[in-house]
Amino acid sequence: MTTDNRQQPDTPFMIERLMRHAMLQEEAQYESEEEFLDAIADQVADGLFERRLEELQNHPRELAQELAFQAYESGNGDQAGELVRQALELDPENCDALTLHAILTCEDAGELVAAMEHAATCGERCLGEEFFAEFMGDFWPMVQARPYMRTVKHLAEFMWQVGRRLDAVDLYENLLDLDPADHMGNGLLLVSYYLAMGESQRSGDLLEDIEDDGTVAAWSWVLLLLLVDDQDAALDALHQAMEANPYVAPWFVNMGDPEAEPVVAPYLESGSEDEAMVCAQMLGESWNRSPEAQMWLYNILVEMGLVDDEAGGPAGGGSGLAN
Repeated sequence: MTTDNRQQPDTPFMIERLMRHAMLQEEAQYESEEEFLDAIADQVADGLFERRLEELQNHPRELAQELAFQAYESGNGDQAGELVRQALELDPENCDALTLHAILTCEDAGELVAAMEHAATCGERCLGEEFFAEFMGDFWPMVQARPYMRTVKHLAEFMWQVGRRLDAVDLYENLLDLDPADHMGNGLLLVSYYLAMGESQRSGDLLEDIEDDGTVAAWSWVLLLLLVDDQDAALDALHQAMEANPYVAPWFVNMGDPEAEPVVAPYLESGSEDEAMVCAQMLGESWNRSPEAQMWLYNILVEMGLVDDEAGGPAGGGSGLAN
């Protein structure tokens, strides 16, 4: 085991900040990611971030982006709002700042979606048609494209919530066209949307393309196989899903903890209860739309001795897996 002395990201935007800093250094060229990280580690040790804030005074649009990063990281709504205001004064079309401004100020869902659509349009305009044509399918390495991708992701989520589900699906499909390697994890979210809409073929095709063996994918396969009435394969898939994370099972038969707080942690331990809650947040609607699948799962869990049959089935509530 080797020790890496490089400074690890303190926030989700640390690496993005470093990449934007490197982009401003026009003379800097790196042959590999390792070379880039080594060079940045040396600069961090030499006071990079203090110098960077000073340098950004000469780059208003980059300073606006830094203020937007700080707003995202702020745990205080008033402080975030002030940072967003300053960012938009410097760059009225800053995608991240417009997104946060919409989230902080819009009073109803319709207003929020309209504001987010405006933010996405600004992002498209700032990148330009030539950028889309040149980097289609390779957006993620282009750091200047990431605010736009974040905005589109937020917009898709809000559209799904207000019932514009086909529009939400279109946006997620577009994100996967921009970044087929799926660095943002959009593929499994799109699978959950397909499953909720009963789109079995598209769900299966995308799951096969993703080739993910994690918890969300495993439980998606269980539901998909039940939707296409292949119970034998679903049972095999269930065993794999239970190996990935058994804490998920109660949530899909409505036996999870109703008072549990939603999980928003950026990093989750595989097989943990927090991971199970995130899986339930993603796939819960899909399972709830298939009472037959829920009852099948409940009966299998009873046969396994993992659920007390006295709870009365998926609609009966309960406290999770039996001791």
